[in-house]
Amino acid sequence: MSPSRQNNLVSSLPLSRSSYNVISAFCTEDNMPQCISYINQDQLELSIREKSGLHETERQLQLKIKTLQSCLKTEKDEVQKLQSIIASRASQYSHDAKRKERETAKLKERLSQLLVDRKDKKLAMDVLNSLGRSDGKRSHWKTTKTTASHEGEMYKSLLNDYEVSQRSLMLENAELKKVLQQMKKEMIHILSPRPTRDDSQDQAESDGEEKVGDSSRETLDQSCEQAREQLTNSIRQQWRKLRNHMEKLDSQASKVQNQMESNKEVVQRETHEDEMERMRREVQQCKEFIHAQQQLLQQQLHTSFDDETAALLNDCYTLEEKERLKEEWRLFEEQKRNFERERKNFTDAAIRLGREVSQAAADLQQFCMQNALQDPLLTGVSSSTNPFRPQKVCSFL
Repeated sequence: MSPSRQNNLVSSLPLSRSSYNVISAFCTEDNMPQCISYINQDQLELSIREKSGLHETERQLQLKIKTLQSCLKTEKDEVQKLQSIIASRASQYSHDAKRKERETAKLKERLSQLLVDRKDKKLAMDVLNSLGRSDGKRSHWKTTKTTASHEGEMYKSLLNDYEVSQRSLMLENAELKKVLQQMKKEMIHILSPRPTRDDSQDQAESDGEEKVGDSSRETLDQSCEQAREQLTNSIRQQWRKLRNHMEKLDSQASKVQNQMESNKEVVQRETHEDEMERMRREVQQCKEFIHAQQQLLQQQLHTSFDDETAALLNDCYTLEEKERLKEEWRLFEEQKRNFERERKNFTDAAIRLGREVSQAAADLQQFCMQNALQDPLLTGVSSSTNPFRPQKVCSFL
């Protein structure tokens, strides 16, 4: 028994005792039926009040179910949006990483080639009387000073290229950290409950997120390994919260869906029966109309006229009635085709609705299974790769 009903019963006890005292004051053998009717009326009013309270609670539950459905839909849309953003970031970062790897491989190959050429030049012979240049200018002598200056310029250019690539990688890492922080904030916003509850707990969560943001800023100066571990742990925690929240919403949605399906089946059956009854009445009216026309034709054919007048009238009447019958028959066939088409559309819609319901149940089951199967993938982060790669973040989700 619900607490509200217990309170109603407890509150009704003093009233019943007082009414009993009043009844005992005037209840005698003569007015016994009046006393019984008065007691029955009190009980009836009490039952009516309980019934109205139950109706109000049922209405509130229906409103709550609708709000939960809308919340589930919006949160699913937000999760899909986050997954698409993460996938696009992952593809962009992988493309940039491959390009940087190709550039570094080319630079290493060029550096090794230059070092090999330098060693070979030490063992080679200098050509005396070399040919002049095509532009007519005199060539400079190859001395140790010029070779050393060229080597210094080469190393400077290599160092400059390396510094530029290093700065670009640092900028990309900082941008990826910002993306991860934004994603965590959005997850926290998704997981934040709609009704107000436990203000202290909310304050603790906000303080924890501020600490995580400060620590993420400090990780810019820390090593890559520490930053990777911090980001991995924070993403795991947020994902566990999101998964638990989605499982609760899915269970509530499945209950609501079962109730709605039972109601829809009853409504569809009633509408189908009403439609069939309407079609039967229309067909019966058409049959009666055709039968009346046939009787009129028979009566006109049996009337007595002279031969010429009768023949002329019969010809006129028969032509007119034939045209009218053709038109009525065409309308009847068209109505029949429309009726068949509507019945076919109705059956197709019923079949399609059943398939959509089964498909939705299968999709929901598959989504729950995927969430359960993807949980162990959270620990599969490799330390040899870049810790800020969005590929690993995608594997978590």
